[in-house]
Amino acid sequence: MDQRDEFREAARKRDVPEHAIEWWLQLARPVLELHTVCEGPVVGYFGGRPALPEGVEWPDGMTYLASLDLSAIPAGSHDIDLPSDGHLLFFSEPDIAPEAEVIHVPPGTPVTERELEANTYRQECERFPLYGVRGWDFPFRREDSALDIGESRYDEKVFGSIKWHLTGHNDCVGTIGGYADRATGGGEHGLESPETETLLGYLYVDAALGGEGFGRDGTMVGWVLTNDDLAQRRFDRARTVSDFNG
Repeated sequence: MDQRDEFREAARKRDVPEHAIEWWLQLARPVLELHTVCEGPVVGYFGGRPALPEGVEWPDGMTYLASLDLSAIPAGSHDIDLPSDGHLLFFSEPDIAPEAEVIHVPPGTPVTERELEANTYRQECERFPLYGVRGWDFPFRREDSALDIGESRYDEKVFGSIKWHLTGHNDCVGTIGGYADRATGGGEHGLESPETETLLGYLYVDAALGGEGFGRDGTMVGWVLTNDDLAQRRFDRARTVSDFNG
């Protein structure tokens, strides 16, 4: 079911008027979900070893989490200003409050798969494909969106509660785009300003996927860029947002 329809059904069960539901759904944003099992196209891989350009190192102290093939992403599955091809490689400290990095590899760049060297603090995970599925995301709060939808038409806290209780997919291990307010604890807000920053995406990593450092119940690792850095493809300037179960 389209998440917008799921949202509508949940709102109707709370007796929210139709005009108010459609008013709030103007804030819905497309998001690319990364699944481990589904019928979508393969858009990347979780784990393994990173293929990096000459002179670019596997960040010491970090686990290589995933690669994303930008040319394989389905059209319309997000609304952020990503390059149309090349790869993004995601790294994170194995911690419940990690620092993390993302590396952009432009198309046609010669790369070499890096070995896991002895006496380093790098880690690798089991490799498996990531399937891309179009989805939708909604804000917890109106101020999480830069879009002006006019005067309030309903108790906006109700919409945040509906989002919190929407069912997810057990095999979804990440998202690209959407709102930077998804959190295991119930609504941490990751952008300083939706007018000036963009959420690149989240990965959801637990001990089974990334190792014990991420915690048995999991850590949510996200990457945020200023709009200017994203436009200039300065992915090395991404900052980390995170949350954890526990």
